[in-house]
Amino acid sequence: MVRESAQRLRGRAGYTLVELLTGVAILSILAGAGITHIDTRRQDLNSATKQVVGDYRWARTRAITSGVHYTVKWTGSGGYQVQKLKQNADSTWSLDQVIKTVTLPSTVTRSGSPDTIEFNTRGLVVANTTMSTQTLASYGGTRPVAIWPSGQTDVYQ
Repeated sequence: MVRESAQRLRGRAGYTLVELLTGVAILSILAGAGITHIDTRRQDLNSATKQVVGDYRWARTRAITSGVHYTVKWTGSGGYQVQKLKQNADSTWSLDQVIKTVTLPSTVTRSGSPDTIEFNTRGLVVANTTMSTQTLASYGGTRPVAIWPSGQTDVYQ
């Protein structure tokens, strides 16, 4: 009789150490994946970076395909404009129209130079012989965006 009750108790034992560690590992993975969706500041920085890079690439592509110059002009640390230029009689370029005005989220700021990147009809950056860097920052996180003289745009993590 004592033996039977001892076997019943042994059969009701708790979880093993391996089972507990597996459960903790699964919960940690789920929490780690979900935490990036909770922190909107990180999403703001990633979204703003994708928007800026997309607009630089769009302006370059439009300059190549339309045969006129396009610029991305920063209006401050929190916004910029994509502008279409027109050629004057003296072969200089001036503002034709503002295509798009973008305001970055309030948690994201920009630093870097120059404030205006102009793409010519071949997609090259006008008056810039070195790489330009625009840095987007939000709560300690930064995303450097590089614009090469060839017009190509990259993000460095």
